[in-house]
Amino acid sequence: MADRAVAQAARRFALLVWCASLLVSCAAPIRQFYRDDFYPEDKVYENKPIGFMLTFRGSWTIITDPNAMNRLYRDFAVTMQKAGGELLFMGSSVEGLYGVKAIAINLNEPPREYARYIREINGGDVQNNTEPVDFLAGAHPMVKWIYDKSGYRFVEFFFVVDTYDIRLSFWTKPETFGGFLPVFEDITGSLTLTRGLE
Repeated sequence: MADRAVAQAARRFALLVWCASLLVSCAAPIRQFYRDDFYPEDKVYENKPIGFMLTFRGSWTIITDPNAMNRLYRDFAVTMQKAGGELLFMGSSVEGLYGVKAIAINLNEPPREYARYIREINGGDVQNNTEPVDFLAGAHPMVKWIYDKSGYRFVEFFFVVDTYDIRLSFWTKPETFGGFLPVFEDITGSLTLTRGLE
């Protein structure tokens, strides 16, 4: 009798695992509106639909396909799409010392206005909330904002490509931020507009 109960429990468990795996495998893939690529051999991120490139410096792992991201980032990508934006990529250093993400939304707002809006909606969640300042990447005007959140220091760069507002965020621990800020600024400064160059 005990053997029969164990066998039934094992079958129920196997059925439960099968159903759970079916649900996960049937989850709809997250659709990308602005298909993009990261070329690790050249450390270049390229977004052809929007029309820009960034060259990364250092040891980065960049993921552009939200379906290949971990659950947390996939959920974030879905949230962004519901809000009308798109998570373009997530990344981190190989050692996990710093991270990066980029978001695009077709608002056609000046960078300072977009930065003001983002700063307002995040106001209660951030510490050491600095005033956004102008930043120039080559000839491309941007706005730079630095703040602390959840034990990390962030620098965000807001810029416009055509009608797309781009929010490029980097983060690391406050004690290492000063050393990495020039790297983050260098990456942002590598911005190359490619629309019309094909």
